[in-house]
Formats: sequence, structure tokens, C-alpha cells
Amino acid sequence: MGQRIDKNIETELHDVFHVKQVTRDTPIEEAVGADLVEMDSGQASQTHRHNFSETVLFFTAGKATVFVNDEPHIVSAGDRLLIHKAEFHSVSTPDDSGCSFLSVQTPPILTKSTGFRDLETREEALAAAAVKS
Repeated sequence: MGQRIDKNIETELHDVFHVKQVTRDTPIEEAVGADLVEMDSGQASQTHRHNFSETVLFFTAGKATVFVNDEPHIVSAGDRLLIHKAEFHSVSTPDDSGCSFLSVQTPPILTKSTGFRDLETREEALAAAAVKS
């Protein structure tokens, strides 16, 4: 980020999440991830986990159900939710509402400069466990 103000943060699609990675290309990119995330109505993400990252979600609009280790948590604007590292989680929205939230992770889930991505789906974890046994 060569300039102080960036008016063109790209929106990326990751699963069902429309993500603007706020800290990307900044001096703090490798220390903390802060992403603005939007989901359309009637969507459900894959169940996944971040094995190294602690995550806080702060919901700014709409409503959703966040499943953490298969336990449902109904959230709406103004709610904050903590997801510990290695906890399986997913987010789903009802047919009548999408949602928006700020996702803050440390260390970041995705670091562009190193190519590191801390994301493992439940299916990947089950396959890895089957190989070990």
C-alpha cells in the first residue's frame, strides 16, 4: 500500500463469503487479519476450522446462524462472537436476510505475502484422520 488512502479494496469470493481484506498490503498484514464480509440471503458456508487463528466476528447488519462445534448461535447486528482456533464452524443466513460482519483474526487466516492459508474443511480433516488410522 503505497498511498495512505486506498479507495479500491477488492472484493473476493471465498466459498459464500464476499470479502474485503482490510489489512492486506499494509504493515500489519502478517499480525492481524481484518476482513469485511457479506453473505447473501439463503446461503451456508462449508464447515471449516482455522487451526492457528483466534477469530472474532462482529455482526454489522442482517442476521445469521453461526454453528461452532455444531452448536447453533443466532446472531444479528451488534453481536460479537468468539471462535477459538481449531473449532469447526460455519455460517448460514435465512432466506429473508443476508448479513455483514467484521472478521478479525490473529494470526491472519490468509496472508498474501507468504501465501499462507489457515483453513481446513471438515471433510479434509476427516480424510486426514482416516489416513492416520
